[in-house]
Amino acid sequence: MKVLMIGRSRSIAFDDLRKYWGDVDFAKPPHIPLRRYDLVIGQEPTPRIGIPAYLAARLMGAKLVMEVHADYIHSALSPLQKLIAIRLLRRCDLVRAVSGKIARELEELGVGNVAMIPSIYIKTGVYRPLKSHQEREPIILSVGRLVRQKNFPLLLKAFKVLVKEVPEARLIIVGRGPLENEILERVRRLDLRDSFRLVKRWLSEEDLVKMYNDAAILAITSYYEGGPRVAFEAGACHTPFVSTPVGILAEIAKNGVHGFFAESVEEFAEKMITLLQSPEMRERMGEAFRKMIVEKFEWHHVVRLYAKSYLIFSRDP
Repeated sequence: MKVLMIGRSRSIAFDDLRKYWGDVDFAKPPHIPLRRYDLVIGQEPTPRIGIPAYLAARLMGAKLVMEVHADYIHSALSPLQKLIAIRLLRRCDLVRAVSGKIARELEELGVGNVAMIPSIYIKTGVYRPLKSHQEREPIILSVGRLVRQKNFPLLLKAFKVLVKEVPEARLIIVGRGPLENEILERVRRLDLRDSFRLVKRWLSEEDLVKMYNDAAILAITSYYEGGPRVAFEAGACHTPFVSTPVGILAEIAKNGVHGFFAESVEEFAEKMITLLQSPEMRERMGEAFRKMIVEKFEWHHVVRLYAKSYLIFSRDP
């Protein structure tokens, strides 16, 4: 099978997918290769990616799959972008939704041929516990691009409340993006500079695993997500979460078992304080979370299911 993936960046599973699909190319618009493919995959239905993917599939006579990796259609697209996205999705041969919520939203918008295929693939031999919670410092870790979607004001306000109760706590944000200066200014205004660190460089898997193992808690304050993958990477390292109820995390993880879900500043602060004050609870949650991740999201198992789903679809008449 000849496959063309069109998007902003290669899938993290790109090399493994080649083992199943064979001839796989990646293109970033506007540079689309002029050759024949059996299947074109658009990594998002936005005009920048979705329109080139749609045109490429029609010109090449290929089947078209569009992937929706977060529930952003209602919350993050302009009215025109939303209209274009819905029309593109309705014309696809298959639409991949990475969570049940996204699948339901698409079906309510009149999009057919929706398949729920998660995009969480975790190398559980790499992402693993290296340090018990009794050995960990009171570090709150956040990993993600510095963009509006991640709602860092909520995290910083909650941390301001937290340090009044746990003054030795520290907040580390790992990421880069356009809101760097805005976040640093908010940190200054909240007088958090002595308890805050921004790591604005790319981290290797080894460095990221170390960060997850140093942390007591992973904090996620996003407005919307598809996964988020970082919750599962951290969970494989026995690090529980405090998160807004987003993505497949809210559908799979259990509140009070694998971590805590929260929405308000006060609730976030309360749950983080509870976890910081109980290493035993964090250890118990981390163990339960890793067990679930190994069973449901181990890299080779989930990538194989994803790849085979497209193989079966591409062979249908």
